[in-house]
Amino acid sequence: MTTRISKILRASTRVIRVGPKTTVLEAVGVMMTQNVASVIVLDENEKLIGIFTERDLLRRVVAPGLDPATIHIEKVMTDRVHTVDQNATSEEVRALMENHHIRHVPVVVDGAVMDVISLRDILRCENEDKTFEIDQLMGYVSNKPYPRYPA
Repeated sequence: MTTRISKILRASTRVIRVGPKTTVLEAVGVMMTQNVASVIVLDENEKLIGIFTERDLLRRVVAPGLDPATIHIEKVMTDRVHTVDQNATSEEVRALMENHHIRHVPVVVDGAVMDVISLRDILRCENEDKTFEIDQLMGYVSNKPYPRYPA
C-alpha cells in the first residue's frame, strides 16, 4: 500500500525548532524535553536553514571535542536539508532517506515546515499497512472477517 505523508502527519504537531544562535547544549535540552531526535533550525523570518540531529551531535560536536555550551547550532547543523511536501508517499520518503542516509525529513507546505517525518514514522506506517494486509488475507482464507476488522 502507498500512504501519503499527509496521513502520517500528527494532529496538532508543533514543530520543535531553534534559532541559529542557539547553543548545542540548549538545543539538546530542547530535544530531551520534547523527546525528539532532531530540531529544525529556522532563521528570524521563519525560513528553514537547517536541521540538527542526534547524529550531528555525535559527529560534529562530541567526536571533534567541541564545547556544546559555547558552539552555536549554525556551526554544526546540517544545512543541506532534504524536504518533502505532504503529498509525497511513504515509499518516496523512505527512498529519500535511504539514498541520502538520513532519518529525519521536514515536511514543507508553502514554504513553512509543518512536521518532521522520521524513519520510525515511516516504519510504523509500513507495519500498520502490512498488518492490515495480513488481516485481510487471514479473513479471506478463513472465509470470515478477521477479528480486528469486523464486517
